Amino acid sequence: MKKNIVALVMLCSSVVALGMSAPAKAEMGKNTIGPSLSIGGGRTTIGVDSKFGVSDNLSIRPFIYFPSAGTVFGSGLTYDFNLSNTGNQVQITPFLGATVSIGSPNNGGPSETTVGFTGGADFAVTDSVELRAGLDVPLSSNNASTIVRLGAGFRF
Repeated sequence: MKKNIVALVMLCSSVVALGMSAPAKAEMGKNTIGPSLSIGGGRTTIGVDSKFGVSDNLSIRPFIYFPSAGTVFGSGLTYDFNLSNTGNQVQITPFLGATVSIGSPNNGGPSETTVGFTGGADFAVTDSVELRAGLDVPLSSNNASTIVRLGAGFRF
């Protein structure tokens, strides 16, 4: 487990170093926030996903979900592969990265932290609406399971 965490920290450090070497731009439409569904572990949960572009290819993706047993919140750091868009097609931006989530139970028990990999794609439908689909794969062996995230976001 410790080797996995060290490898994940090294991966995140490399992605941050690559992202910081590119000039940062504050472009309209690189940030999103909106409703989302988290499906996995035998349950479907509603929540809010967001994305904030740090550079052309680096994004921070905070989230919060509200399962019946408490609250799950966290963030991901992703490298976004900007594919060229031709014509009036939907623009697709695949992403890969790492995520950390913290589960805070309602019953006062200990919180659970899960570290994992994330991947998926953002689909820019219009200038103001984006759909997203992602998969979170946990590295830890506690009761964490693979999660599918589906959502929509309002671009700003």
